[in-house]
Amino acid sequence: MRKQTLPAHSRTRWIATVAVAVVVLLLTVLAPLLLQRPAAEASLAPPAQYLDDQAGLLSPAFVAAKNQYIEHLSRTMKIAQINVVILPRVPGGSVEDFTIRAATAWKLGAAGVDNGLLLFIFRDERLLRLEVGYGLEAVIPDALAERLLAEQVVPAFSRGQYETGVEDFLDVLDKTLEASEAASHRAAPYAAMIPFVLNVLRNAPRIAVQAWSLFVQADTQGRMVLGLFASALAASLAWALVGIAAGIVPLVCLPLRLLKSTTLRTLDSAAVRAQFTAKNFFARPPPVFNTLAQELQLGEIFNAVYLLAGAVVGIAFLFVGSSILIGGLGHFGGAGATLGWPAP
Repeated sequence: MRKQTLPAHSRTRWIATVAVAVVVLLLTVLAPLLLQRPAAEASLAPPAQYLDDQAGLLSPAFVAAKNQYIEHLSRTMKIAQINVVILPRVPGGSVEDFTIRAATAWKLGAAGVDNGLLLFIFRDERLLRLEVGYGLEAVIPDALAERLLAEQVVPAFSRGQYETGVEDFLDVLDKTLEASEAASHRAAPYAAMIPFVLNVLRNAPRIAVQAWSLFVQADTQGRMVLGLFASALAASLAWALVGIAAGIVPLVCLPLRLLKSTTLRTLDSAAVRAQFTAKNFFARPPPVFNTLAQELQLGEIFNAVYLLAGAVVGIAFLFVGSSILIGGLGHFGGAGATLGWPAP
């Protein structure tokens, strides 16, 4: 019997596939063993209440009243979870470095929404920092955050009227969030998908960085599990991208193929019409369908659409699930504003 051999291009593809599989397997096994786990960072104590004055700038009566107000605001207006933290000084490093680490460590904001909003006040440095969660960046962009501090807080603080500055800030913030929430209710339901998709794309680098951090901090067994998951995810995404790319050319060429199709020209023939008689149609699907699908490469196009829809849905679910898989709540990316106020 003659021994069958694979064509050259098939052998090359098979060898490349095996090589990639071996490399992925080696990386999955060796990476957990070679990387060292970093030392755990000291945890930051979360604020004790919505308005946490640790520097003694405000009266106890004012703090108690505004705590009730902020709690009511955060519970009734779901668009944001608000906190005000007053510290004697910046604990260490730059202001932005500390505030983003603290806001992320405290996990403020609703799961999967990242709608935390924190006003940090540092008494000795006379600095203000408004930290805006990922989910609120469209509602309170950096320019608006800076304007809120410059117009509501700084003038009062420069006169030594700290309670007035905090109260004016909360009042204007309430009106801003209320207007944004009303506008979102008036928007068409499908319009919410646009910012969601943009949010997914914008947060993809953050999720990748946090996934890598989670991988580095895990033990050997955890790294192997995460490595296998990442390998499967990468392989699935690569397979989907190849299928989508394979359908692009047939889709682009579809109008030209429709014009040149010989099968479409024979639809009026007696042989084709016979395929659609009741007896023949129910006996088996008309062969002209299969011929037309092959001629127009409709299988590749439908497969590309199917893979694209699956990739979008999968990425969306992965993004929503990342709030559970990676850290849970309160993701902050450095959006907001930092301002100082002059001495009274």
